[in-house]
Amino acid sequence: MRKRPLQIAFVVLWTAVVILLVGFGWRLLRELVPGPEPTTVVPPLPSVAPPPSEQEITLYFADGETLALRSEKRRTRLGSETAGNCATIISELIRGPRSPTLSSTIPSDAQLLGAYQLGDTLVLDFSRELQTNHSGGSAGELLTVYSIVNTLAENIHGISRVQILVEGNEVETLAGHLDLREPLSPNTTWMTDMSSEQPKV
Repeated sequence: MRKRPLQIAFVVLWTAVVILLVGFGWRLLRELVPGPEPTTVVPPLPSVAPPPSEQEITLYFADGETLALRSEKRRTRLGSETAGNCATIISELIRGPRSPTLSSTIPSDAQLLGAYQLGDTLVLDFSRELQTNHSGGSAGELLTVYSIVNTLAENIHGISRVQILVEGNEVETLAGHLDLREPLSPNTTWMTDMSSEQPKV
């Protein structure tokens, strides 16, 4: 009868020894065998816009002799952002023509406050001087508007219409003649003699 408790105690002791040996062996194995290298996550490089490059643009100014728009080529630096390119191009229009036979169509103190693209429509927001300091007259108003519209549509990719705002608001006209409440498409009619028959607008 005494042998049975001894056998049970021996089995329990042996089991405990085996468990300790297995645990020690597993720990030793983990220390000797290197684990997998930690994975280094490399963040993607941020996309960098190409730097501005010098490009040829076409600007439209007024020909006072024939009341028409005439083109003038000029080289300037353009980048990949529509708003920045619009500001550059409009500043060239405001600066005026280099040819002595042409004249500016935008008041010299007018400023472009903002620009953004909606599909094929370019929205331009001007300071109030575009309207308050305009010289007036139907021909002068048409030349101003279409020098802006034709110039931007010519030089900004994907643009077929231009909406002109003043101080962030829609305006009916600049000088009482041309409806500006809707976007306008380029109109090459104003690149011919306006003293003859004019199309309805």
